[in-house]
Amino acid sequence: MMLELYHHPTAVCAAKVRVVLAEKQLAWVGRLVDMSKGEHRRPEYLALNPNGVIPTLVHDGNVVIESTVISEYLDDAFPAHPLRPADALNRARLRLWTKREDTIHDAINTLTSVMVFCPLQRARSAEEQAQWIAHMPDIAKRQKWIELMRAGVDASAVRLALIRFRDLIRDMEGTLADWSWLAGDAFTLADSGLTSFFARLDALSLDFLLGDAPRVSDWYMRCVARPSFDAAIGQFRSDPMQMTIVTFGKQSHASIRAAWMSAISTNTAAIEPQR
Repeated sequence: MMLELYHHPTAVCAAKVRVVLAEKQLAWVGRLVDMSKGEHRRPEYLALNPNGVIPTLVHDGNVVIESTVISEYLDDAFPAHPLRPADALNRARLRLWTKREDTIHDAINTLTSVMVFCPLQRARSAEEQAQWIAHMPDIAKRQKWIELMRAGVDASAVRLALIRFRDLIRDMEGTLADWSWLAGDAFTLADSGLTSFFARLDALSLDFLLGDAPRVSDWYMRCVARPSFDAAIGQFRSDPMQMTIVTFGKQSHASIRAAWMSAISTNTAAIEPQR
């Protein structure tokens, strides 16, 4: 049996899968993909993952893509140390959280981009910026990137990202009033799937988002205390890109906090329909 994970130390979805691998105590071989050099867009990687995103799992030669699908695949393929509840109701609750991760991934991508990667790109030449954008295969992501580069923290995508995190944290706070973890009394894929996103919020100095959510703060600290956190996330804190994220996060803290205060003080019904 051979498990290969094509990943990058700072990619949140790669970290999400690494948490699962650690929780399930699986041995794996890492294949680093340097996103700063555009290796995720090279033909040899696109042959594995046509979407050009991180991570990609290869199990005995068989390719599995998309972090949520990879996580479920690992739990199916390796039954020991299960990360899904045994009962149908809590499995359904788990799926609601993992389904929601897609919108939260877009939100954390938006915040990381506007706080870190947009400033880095602005330091490059206009030609280099144009080439970077042109190589984005997803049209929607390309358009969002253009807006972020133009409007910065005033972009509508930033406001939407902050509102989505507000709603997520509110709903997590309510769930954690009744359960120790998000899908019951055991750590599951619902928790592993969100751990890396909250680690990114921490790295970006966006901990103020948890100001009114003591149960979510406690949940995150319990995630951090698990051995899987250090194996999947903690050990990569010295990675140069991770240190860059921390540095730019501190520099952008004030502007994002101001955008947050503006977002929560306005009527968001016109921005995102109520669930």
